[in-house]
Amino acid sequence: MNKKLLENRVFLTFLISIIILFLILILKWPFYIINEKLKSFIIKTKNEIYLLDDSKTNALISNNIVVVTFDEKTLDKLWFPISRRDYKPIIDNLNAAGASIIWLDIIFANNNNLDPIWDDIFAKSISDAWNVVLWWAIISKSFSWQTLWVMEMPLEKFYSWALAFWYYQPNVDMRTNLVTSFRPSTRLYDIDKNLVNYNHFSIALLKAYYSVIYKKDFINYENSDEDFYYLRPDYKIPFLLSWEKDILINFVPLPNSNENKYSKFPSYSFLDVYENNIDPSVFEGKIVLIWATAKWIKDIFSTPNWIEYWVYVLANIVNTIMTKNYLLYLDWNLELLLIFSLILLSVYSNLSRSGYVLIFSNIAITAIFLVIFPIFILIFTSYLLNYLFELFFALVLSLTISNTVKYLFENKNKIKLNKALSEYVSKAIADEILSSSWKINLDWERKHLAIYFSDIEWFTTISEKFNPEDLVWFLREYLSVMSDIIMDEKGFINKYEWDAIMALWWAFTPYDRSSYNACYSALKQQEKLIELNSIWSKKWFSTIKVRIWLHCWEAIVWNIGSSWRKMEYTALWDSVNLASRLEWVNKFYWTYICVSENIYEEVKNDFEFRYLDKIRVKWKNKPIKIYELLGFKWQISDSFFEIKMKFEDAVRFYNLRKFDEAKEIFSYLVSLWDNPSKFYLDMSDYYIKNPPNDDWDGVSEMKSK
Repeated sequence: MNKKLLENRVFLTFLISIIILFLILILKWPFYIINEKLKSFIIKTKNEIYLLDDSKTNALISNNIVVVTFDEKTLDKLWFPISRRDYKPIIDNLNAAGASIIWLDIIFANNNNLDPIWDDIFAKSISDAWNVVLWWAIISKSFSWQTLWVMEMPLEKFYSWALAFWYYQPNVDMRTNLVTSFRPSTRLYDIDKNLVNYNHFSIALLKAYYSVIYKKDFINYENSDEDFYYLRPDYKIPFLLSWEKDILINFVPLPNSNENKYSKFPSYSFLDVYENNIDPSVFEGKIVLIWATAKWIKDIFSTPNWIEYWVYVLANIVNTIMTKNYLLYLDWNLELLLIFSLILLSVYSNLSRSGYVLIFSNIAITAIFLVIFPIFILIFTSYLLNYLFELFFALVLSLTISNTVKYLFENKNKIKLNKALSEYVSKAIADEILSSSWKINLDWERKHLAIYFSDIEWFTTISEKFNPEDLVWFLREYLSVMSDIIMDEKGFINKYEWDAIMALWWAFTPYDRSSYNACYSALKQQEKLIELNSIWSKKWFSTIKVRIWLHCWEAIVWNIGSSWRKMEYTALWDSVNLASRLEWVNKFYWTYICVSENIYEEVKNDFEFRYLDKIRVKWKNKPIKIYELLGFKWQISDSFFEIKMKFEDAVRFYNLRKFDEAKEIFSYLVSLWDNPSKFYLDMSDYYIKNPPNDDWDGVSEMKSK
């Protein structure tokens, strides 16, 4: 694929988004159970919130539904199956109470051989009531060449007097084992190959109910279109989707989902109705559903309410239609478009190089798609999301993949930049600069720095020995070796001036061992110089010596130059000027690593120093103590340690104006080739001949730079 296309943010966004959408579509079926559980939870939560307001209860729960159950006390007295003679007082009592519809979940397909007369008595009670709805069953019969669906009907004497008939075949989702929907009617071929329309229980029941209420025949009315099933010409029931001919059940939440004997629908014992112990007014104008809730019958189904008895599942279906609290699925294509939009927005924002865009866009996208939109759907609409989990998964996947791609691209570019930047600063500093924690700042900052200056002693004279080409090769080798040591210790090479090097520690990183690293670098450079001199003495000249000065103090670090075109990072302020001048102090004391008192105080427990002097450089009023860096702590020789101690004793005599005693010690040290003692020997001779004034403070004045 074209490399430039992959670097195009818009193209890359569409490519990643299409891949993510494809993955989601592949994983749609594994997510099905999760989505169904989430939808059940949402339905239950939505209704529970709705029922918190008692004034809205009647809008969610119809007061026209009453349940009469074969409970434990009924079966203890009447036993099961209940004799047909025991149904007569039930029908008579309910009819006398003014019940609109009496529904029985029994086929009564066989004769009562034990007591045939009660079949006639029961039929007479159905005939007198004229509002009884009975059940027929749809059963399958297999033949060698096909399977047909066949009706099993009640006895003719019952069938002829019943108001309506119905079938019930629950839509049990085989993947979740939940009942969440029903089909209002089914057209099947009977055994005579006739196409017959079978109404669902709720449809047959409600058609009978409204036929009674409005005194019109809706029992045989049948009509539907792409989006609705018509209970009667003016009463339409929406399908869950336009192409899916099922209707979702809006289950009323139970007061306690672990106690299924409780229900939001009024429930009474069959025995109490049988014995006429119930106030008749509770049945007036009501639809009465009669079936079992005894535990040992176990006529139960899994629903969004957990486990419910069959009669309450049927009551919820009737209630959904009567209250018109229908649930619908959002159009699948629209929802997929919504998910794809989420993916596009998320991927595009995550490919941004701006951290602010990345943070705020993801907060906004998450809030809109995973909080505001679902809450709006939950509270203000009757729609359910088909791909609720996919919506969440799409966001997670888009964040993961887009950030991974972004990391790979940025890491590749960062490696290139790191490699280029490492040519100018140490790799450690380059890594720190390119890390997410470092912010480019073109303004000034005040920082506590360790400042390093070095140059080659008598470089002007030495350079005259070289032709131009050799001089360049010599400087390249020298500066390369010295710079590597500095950068290995996290130093920043600020500038080169021929043989001179200026370096900074703590310029980029808050590194609290900057003075230590500066001293360590200086000692390593002097050690490395011994190796180089052994090579150069054979190639060009005898040896070279390098003078190093170290100082630490606050300085202003900033970028100077033309913004975003040509910049130089450097340090300015009085401490930098002082450090550059102190570098020349090495000339007077014949030393090669000289440090300020600030450096000494910070690392005196790590290195060996000897006190040199208290000096005042040109154009500065404040004196400063200086020290010579001798080596690592406890690693100098005994003889040199003795020289150090004698030297510091002589300096104390010198500052106490005991110049004769000081001269004696300095003379001895000079004989041992101790270079700093030469300066003090000359100064002691001078003050012996020309005693200082009374206000002399022992500070040495540096008259040159």
